[in-house]
Amino acid sequence: MFTALIVVMQFMISAQAGLVNYVEGPVNVQLHQQVPAGTPIQTGPQGHAEILLNPGSFLRVGENSTVMLDSTELTQIAVRVVNGIALIESAEIDKHAPIRVTTGNLTTLILSKGLYRFSGDTASVIDGKLRTADSSVTVKKGQQVTAIDNRYNKRTVTLNAEAMELDRWSERRSAQLAAANALAYRERSTAGLMAYGGFPYWGLYPKRSAWLYSLPLNGFTLIPRNTYKSHWGFRFTPGFAFGGSVFRGRPGGFAGPLGSRQRAPGRIGGRSRGFGGGRRR
Repeated sequence: MFTALIVVMQFMISAQAGLVNYVEGPVNVQLHQQVPAGTPIQTGPQGHAEILLNPGSFLRVGENSTVMLDSTELTQIAVRVVNGIALIESAEIDKHAPIRVTTGNLTTLILSKGLYRFSGDTASVIDGKLRTADSSVTVKKGQQVTAIDNRYNKRTVTLNAEAMELDRWSERRSAQLAAANALAYRERSTAGLMAYGGFPYWGLYPKRSAWLYSLPLNGFTLIPRNTYKSHWGFRFTPGFAFGGSVFRGRPGGFAGPLGSRQRAPGRIGGRSRGFGGGRRR
């Protein structure tokens, strides 16, 4: 069965962070909506949302939570957790443009790929490394930092029911995204891969991570720059491994399986199927 997959290179989806990649339950944003800076993203009971940041970084919002993007520029992404809980999984971080996250009275910078949880005045490093915005405290894997009055308290990561629920949901999302990545790799020579040209490439693929749109997922998965294994052990095949694919992208549009010109997708609609992608319950 033919499955259409679209390789969308960095900056092709949007020149900004904030694309809604998945929604579940009561959420105030829609699938494939581009959320502008300053607009709250809210979830209700059993509600979740996944937002694309820079290529390789996902923002996942837990239930009964509100987050917003203070800046959607890819070189200065800034996330604010207004209330509730959020998690960021990142396969790649530009050291010259770290992701800035404010939660309560605490502001931090994500310095490396990894997995990070934010709630209240606390930032937890499940894997990776971050530092406080004033550069006074660096937090590594298995540690968390909390802003208390005018000081920071650093200790071992603690878990509560809210954090465990978001972790379990994020693990399911990571599994679905990895499955879509594997499907793209298996079908790379026959599935009619399409790509946008005009950006820096490693041969046929970009020098940085990229997003890939999959119809079965009804959303974007990740093509990492290098081989990537998520915190939960799910592996993602890197872009250079797709090098044998037919690749006919040109600036200004897409080249389809038969070479026909197609418009680049902006907001991509349609109902989901397979992998549980993009559902609203």
